[in-house]
Amino acid sequence: MDHSPAIVIGSGFGGSVAALRLAEAGIKTLVIERGKRWTIQDPTVNETFSTFDSLDGRAEWLNDTGRSETPAYEGLPITKHTGIMECVKHGKYTFLVGAAVGGGSHCYGGILIEPPEELWNNQIPMIDYSEMRDTYFPVVHKTIGSSPIPDDILNSEYYLGLRSLVSQAEKAGFTECSSTNNGMKDGYVRFKMGIDWDATREEIANKRVASQIKAEFWFGQNSGAKQTLDTNYLKLAEETGLVEIRPLHLVNSISENEDGLYIIETSRINTKGDVIESRLFSCNQLFLAAGVLGTCELLLRAQSNNTISNLPSELGSNLGNDGDTFAIRTELDEKTNPHLGGPGAIAILNYENPIRPAIMMRAPLTKFDRLFPDHNAIGTFIFSNSHHRGRLFFNKDTNGLDIEYELDDDAISASQALLDRFQQANGGEIIPPDVQITGHQLGGASMGSVCDSYGRVQGKKGLYVVDGSLIPGSSTCMNPALTIAAVAERALQNIIQEDILV
Repeated sequence: MDHSPAIVIGSGFGGSVAALRLAEAGIKTLVIERGKRWTIQDPTVNETFSTFDSLDGRAEWLNDTGRSETPAYEGLPITKHTGIMECVKHGKYTFLVGAAVGGGSHCYGGILIEPPEELWNNQIPMIDYSEMRDTYFPVVHKTIGSSPIPDDILNSEYYLGLRSLVSQAEKAGFTECSSTNNGMKDGYVRFKMGIDWDATREEIANKRVASQIKAEFWFGQNSGAKQTLDTNYLKLAEETGLVEIRPLHLVNSISENEDGLYIIETSRINTKGDVIESRLFSCNQLFLAAGVLGTCELLLRAQSNNTISNLPSELGSNLGNDGDTFAIRTELDEKTNPHLGGPGAIAILNYENPIRPAIMMRAPLTKFDRLFPDHNAIGTFIFSNSHHRGRLFFNKDTNGLDIEYELDDDAISASQALLDRFQQANGGEIIPPDVQITGHQLGGASMGSVCDSYGRVQGKKGLYVVDGSLIPGSSTCMNPALTIAAVAERALQNIIQEDILV
């Protein structure tokens, strides 16, 4: 059995932070990741990642049905491969989950937006907002290298739709503000993105393959424009010489032994999902960062099988989706290039929404080129400040998770109110909001019920949760990547200072 002082399961926004900060503290750390490592060899061609236009097995995690399950692309032929995104279906609902060295950073849109203080206090009162604003949000931005979209790129043809969204927002009574912290007034704001804008300029100049400017974001970007975690946090962690990353390792179970060590049972697999070997690892400190579904399944299995004693009874509760919806407005009286450019970059802040605070961001998709040949539509993500919650359970019969989660009717109502306001000011037709997918699942091992605000599992020395499972169901009405990473930064600083790590 191999032993490491610290083991991190998962390498997304929580796991990457844990790996780097543990290494900087001089702690030898093993990172176990189920997904593969994706390395761009040539950023001038579509060689590394699957694309929307040519979907293949690299897009989806071990899908053996022969047909794609990616929302909006269901049914396309696909082969079984350790692809970069898993689609977990629950009835009509689909949860999107990253699977790669770098976790969900390969699938997200580069959106690193700061929640406003008022909504933070409403959703995550266990943490003083000033700590996040003054220390932890800035350190994440600095480590990733995020920055707002520059004017020259915003003014390019690829971001015509983003300029159109801003123009339409102004007609609907929204005014520009400098921050998401604007006193909870309606407005719009340009925020920091985890995008390399110089690489984006090279795409525009045909020096790199069109990726960011072509709305390729769910399955990775072949140009390297997206600043994924393997290029910053994990790169820095490995450069210390104290971090080893083991990709293509499934974690089957976690347990504790009589000596107080945590035991991790793994299967090393190939890119077809075949098991190559089984291995056991042990550690003094175990950091769970396998994403909400991964982390909670491991903990709930350990609870159900009593391989870790006295886990909190609230495990699995406070599951939320950040109030996610998706909607399209069509038949607009202007060209918008709905199939070009990346998502996010500017947010419409509808804090005064009559249902509950909400924000809107542009969501381009390559398929809009075919669906809307007149290029006069705008796809949008709309998120609202949701207290709608579900729960995760472990099913011994299936040896997996059961998900108790219903659709959020108020999320639809809040989105519809914002869409109606835009329609009244700008015309067009509304394709009603849909809330049947999310990549923003949060909770299940939440602070305040299962863990403290630093991720310590109640009553379990050396066991920590540092991913989205720790966030109690909502990151306000904002994409959660920045929140997850910043909360992990805060947790690791305190754990390293206060806990004995040997």
